[in-house]
Amino acid sequence: RFYEDDLPPFPAKRARPAGPPPGPVLPPKVKNNFLVPVSEGTEKITMDIWNYFLSARMEESDVKRKLRLRKCIMAIVGSAFPNCSLFIVGSSMTGFATKGSDVDMCLMISQEEIDQRRDASIILNSISKALRQCSCLDHRQVIKAKVPILKFFDRVSGVDCDLNVNNLIGVRNTHLLRFYAYMDWRVRPLMLFIKKWARYQDINDASKQTISSYSLTLMLIHYLQVGVSPPVVPCLQETKPELFDPSLDVRQLSLNFEPYLDFVSENRATLGELFLGFLDYYANQFSFEDQIISVRLGRLLTLDEVASAGNTMQWKFLNIEEPFEKTNTARSVYDKFVFTRVQRVFKSSHQTLDKTRDLERILMRPF
Repeated sequence: RFYEDDLPPFPAKRARPAGPPPGPVLPPKVKNNFLVPVSEGTEKITMDIWNYFLSARMEESDVKRKLRLRKCIMAIVGSAFPNCSLFIVGSSMTGFATKGSDVDMCLMISQEEIDQRRDASIILNSISKALRQCSCLDHRQVIKAKVPILKFFDRVSGVDCDLNVNNLIGVRNTHLLRFYAYMDWRVRPLMLFIKKWARYQDINDASKQTISSYSLTLMLIHYLQVGVSPPVVPCLQETKPELFDPSLDVRQLSLNFEPYLDFVSENRATLGELFLGFLDYYANQFSFEDQIISVRLGRLLTLDEVASAGNTMQWKFLNIEEPFEKTNTARSVYDKFVFTRVQRVFKSSHQTLDKTRDLERILMRPF
């Protein structure tokens, strides 16, 4: 099953000890003009990213608190919806969450789509009333949006929760991203630091027309698929299509990694090299004007390729294909001025870090 109360927070096979980051330590091979910067001078960047990861990553105690909260909520809503399933989704389950982060949950009451604008709000309001019987849950509020959510705070665990109903796509992409997170030990440290950098640079907030954390995650995975050679991670929807078939019942999705962790990257780049390469890729190589990121296919798409699917208005400044719905996850970046600043942040961050090799210089103030 997808989520069990005794689910380990990190797969044991790829668990990493505290202390210095494990290898690889050698620079990558050069192929097809795709490469990350040479290792000279990036050792401190590697150590700083690794140490931040060790200090900021979600711990087992955080996972247990969230699983206990899920069990409590399920006990209440299960009586109203006998055949429902309650999934933890988002960064708490993918492995990209930090200490003290909130938790996202998805209540599946059926395998059928529901009208999110009409039916979901009604269901969430009824759930909010049912949760009154649990005195530890405070500040319940239904937020109307494209996918409405019920927000509340659990005083026992100290966790804020956002609950949605029948958002199938959230369950599927959580499943996909969790596999990517554990395909290679470098993915999670890089993602946690990229989110920190993006927050400091004020470009990680979809409500401010900048990049959502989900889109940033897809940007990193895409870079690790095609922006370096050899790739750090494969294209899972191409190599393991049976695991990520969008027609699969989400209740049958499994987090049993052992049979599928057979990919071992030949890329020997360090964390420092890969982060510098990530900045370089989006500052100097990726063409925002006519290229679309596709983690689903493990390659770049063109605007002409997606135009045939209709709804071309959603493809504008930053174009990132949602791996299942095939829509643009970066639609929030629709203002030309804001987009120009996002580009400036990537360019200035790369130039500054390439010159100084000091992460603090790109965390001091927004560019």
